[in-house]
Amino acid sequence: MACATIHLAIAKKYLEGHEELNYEKVIAGTLYPDAIENNDASHYTDINRGSDNVSHVRGKVNLYAFLKEHENLDDFELGWLLHLVTDYLFFEECFTEEYLLNNSYEDFCKDLYFAYEHLNLYLSDKYHITENDYKDYPSEYYPGSPYEDCILPKEMIDEFINRVSTINLNKYIKKIKKHKNNIKP
Repeated sequence: MACATIHLAIAKKYLEGHEELNYEKVIAGTLYPDAIENNDASHYTDINRGSDNVSHVRGKVNLYAFLKEHENLDDFELGWLLHLVTDYLFFEECFTEEYLLNNSYEDFCKDLYFAYEHLNLYLSDKYHITENDYKDYPSEYYPGSPYEDCILPKEMIDEFINRVSTINLNKYIKKIKKHKNNIKP
């Protein structure tokens, strides 16, 4: 899953182009899936996902299952969907299959959380993310450390944030429903 600062950066940039949406509700929806105790349920995680890193991360989010339960999205649910889309694309686009297959889950998690710690401060500064953005889920706030090279280069993450925040969610929802499965936009 992407870290909270990546989710918030994407939501904030998305909201810049969708001023008709309720900012607080979209932000709360964006943080919700990772903030609750049972985040397998909030991510619509496939029960029988595989044990290797590739199948494990690819089974973490089921966009179609979410959309089957949430027909007409309110602003909170739109933020929630944006979170799920981010997580799905994060694992599809930010990690090579080779990297995932050649590292243990333990090493992958260690590398991933090191990257999160060293991206948080950079992303918070660049995308104007403050502790106030976490007001509905204060336990998700973590200020981070100065940026260091890691498995998630900041340039790649900036590009990812820009790409995901400009997805036309209405068109993407139709595409997911048509294919009845996770699919790239």
